[in-house]
Amino acid sequence: MKRGLVVLDPAEIPEREWRERVTALQRRLADGGIDVALIYGDVSRSDDIAYLTNLCIYWNEGILAVPAQGEPVFLTKLSPRVFGWMRLVSTLSEIRSGRNFGELAAKELGAGTGGTVALLDSGLWPAAVADEIRDALAGWNVTEADALAREARLVPSGPELALLRQGAGLLGRTVAGAAADGLSPSDRVAAVERGLRDAGFLDVLATAHDGPDGVTSLRVTGQYRYLWVHASRLAGGGQAAWPAALRRASDAAVAAARAGTTAARLTEAARPALDALPADAVADVRWVHQADMATGGEYAAYPADLPLPPGSAVVITVEAAFPDGRHAAVAETVLVGADGAERITGAGVEVPR
Repeated sequence: MKRGLVVLDPAEIPEREWRERVTALQRRLADGGIDVALIYGDVSRSDDIAYLTNLCIYWNEGILAVPAQGEPVFLTKLSPRVFGWMRLVSTLSEIRSGRNFGELAAKELGAGTGGTVALLDSGLWPAAVADEIRDALAGWNVTEADALAREARLVPSGPELALLRQGAGLLGRTVAGAAADGLSPSDRVAAVERGLRDAGFLDVLATAHDGPDGVTSLRVTGQYRYLWVHASRLAGGGQAAWPAALRRASDAAVAAARAGTTAARLTEAARPALDALPADAVADVRWVHQADMATGGEYAAYPADLPLPPGSAVVITVEAAFPDGRHAAVAETVLVGADGAERITGAGVEVPR
């Protein structure tokens, strides 16, 4: 369950942009011969719905029905008692509730006459919910479609860039403070939670794990509005040399990042510093788009030869795994340009070396 602040502010995202997002998806639906798109969301992965409506699924689950023409409708099993709040913090005007999604979809769409309903990003749907929808819409051509809503989120708009920079700066400064000397792992997590919740973050996922040589690996993912930022830092370690090597590897990977660069190329750039790690440590260099950080990229494919998308916001992580099962990582959220990457997690903040 999420516990943070939901904000719908036209000074941050203009009303026009919210309308344009839905209209752009509807054009893609019409071009693909799709009459209605269904987008599933739950508390762990509802960013496509948030991108289109600003609706936060604090708990439970729901389906956004987007017709090729007309207004989106949110289908939920929650009581109508929460509809007032949902309308207040989102662009939605149409919300329906019922006992199950099949009944809701059948009532909303009616008897099919050969029209096409697409389950967007169907690989992430719970199988039981997808089957329920198919059974209830027997008169429709129920098909599967690509992640059309997610694809629209890969390159942030101007207002989104401003929010990403703001959220990343807040996260970077908070994590830098939590990585200071003399704190226990639980104190570090508490400092992150307190700092980011007070700053208006919607969700915070923070861990602090002990590594070799007294080093603590602090990893923080935060949701600011509906966007995601991440930073990982190392704390402590005394005279151990490998933490500095891991930080240098991170700096080298970020310096090599630009549109079209692959994880393999980032690894190549970081290799001289990684060679200074203990011989029994296994290093990994990877990137994940901010649009997939709700699940840490677990449900997305990031092969080593996948190029960084121009204009995207991604997390670049350099991690070392040790024989005893412990891990340590340094990570940054960056904006990817044609000529390089801009580190936005605490830009201008002194990172502990």
